[in-house]
Amino acid sequence: MSVISVKTKYHVPPRKNSETGKGCIAYLSDEKSHNESSASPIRNLRKSSNCGDFKTVARKRFKEQARNSNANVELYSIVQSFDLDELDPENQNDVDKAHKIGILTAKEIMKKVGDREFCVFTQADGESHHLHNHIVIMNCDKELNTIKHGLSWKKTLAPINDKITGEQLQNAKQKAIQSRLKKSYDEVTALSTANRKIKRQTENEKKKEYIFENVNDVLEIAKTQKEFVELLRERQIIIRRNAKEKEFNWLTKSGKYKSRLPFEYEGYKITSKKLINQNPEQILRKLYQNKQKFEAKQRQNTKSQTDKTIETKLNEEQVIKPREIKSQTQIKTPKSQKTANQQNKKKQEKTKISSKTPKNKIEERNVNAVHVRKSNINSLTDLELVMAIRKRDIWRNKHFHEANWQNNSTYLQLQGKVVFLRTQLTAEIKAQQQAQQTIIATQEAERRIKKQEEGPGY
Repeated sequence: MSVISVKTKYHVPPRKNSETGKGCIAYLSDEKSHNESSASPIRNLRKSSNCGDFKTVARKRFKEQARNSNANVELYSIVQSFDLDELDPENQNDVDKAHKIGILTAKEIMKKVGDREFCVFTQADGESHHLHNHIVIMNCDKELNTIKHGLSWKKTLAPINDKITGEQLQNAKQKAIQSRLKKSYDEVTALSTANRKIKRQTENEKKKEYIFENVNDVLEIAKTQKEFVELLRERQIIIRRNAKEKEFNWLTKSGKYKSRLPFEYEGYKITSKKLINQNPEQILRKLYQNKQKFEAKQRQNTKSQTDKTIETKLNEEQVIKPREIKSQTQIKTPKSQKTANQQNKKKQEKTKISSKTPKNKIEERNVNAVHVRKSNINSLTDLELVMAIRKRDIWRNKHFHEANWQNNSTYLQLQGKVVFLRTQLTAEIKAQQQAQQTIIATQEAERRIKKQEEGPGY
């Protein structure tokens, strides 16, 4: 037993062009598959009517109806769908059987409502690729007599559908599906119209709650538009699209974002504006924020891993002893006792030699020495400075996106420690350089004194 439903939205005057009988026939006659696959390379796998060219007959009847009748319904569209276990869309025999069931159903309906034109379209281009029939029946016959009281699903369509599908589908699987659907049909038909309405409302509330929970859940996970659509599709929630679109287009023709996203779950339809009070632009902004957070976490993880490896390497290395500054060597006194005049001469020569080296050169040497120390760790001060700089950089990389991070107390403390150690290191290097310079100066002075004592002829 297939599932059957009736649509009576094709009437005059229409709200949209697609809601007229002409629009319905144009939509069904389009041969371009909505979801092309091996099961549905084209839109209409089979097509039959009891009046030849149904399209031309229908247009002529619509004109006559508009001039000579007060009836506003132009035609009825009935959808008859089959489960994949009932009929396989890739099996041509099953396609023929589905089309045959549609024709038999239309002929049986004619016995109830009177002889009028109909057309059966057999398709399988939906998202689930189930075989289904679109049975289109004219409301007015040749004498412009309408179907009285419309087409009742409970009194007319459901019994006819049960009878024909029960005769045509005799497989074990088909019988099991028929009994399951028959049970659900009986449960619905046993209820009164008011109770059916209440039941439908409770079911719709459950579906709405399901869509709400899953959409919010996916909004927290998804990072791109494609991922958002795919995750919803995995949870049987689709974003409805127009017949001409392969996928839902988030933008209008003018390039602006649409005002809402249309969700659908098991036939229940609701928009994002009503569901979560968000339009497509706000949803995309949320997805972009998720992407940024994800990338920031990845950067933090990679940096923390590199920092850990550096710390382990430093811990594995031997403890570096502090560099000992060589004390200034004492001036070797000559064997022969020196007079006070000779000692005064030495002091004067020292001051001359120290005055010869310009201050700028000494400063340049100090700066170069600091740069050398950064790459070559030879003292405890060097090691402390490297670790302080690393700690400061790690903190800065974690908190640089925060507002006014330069004035944070922890950052200022780390930066102060770096500055202190750097000044201490430069002072240490300067002291060592001065010691070396004094040693060189004393040695040169000693050589000159030696030469003067030995005389020019030596």
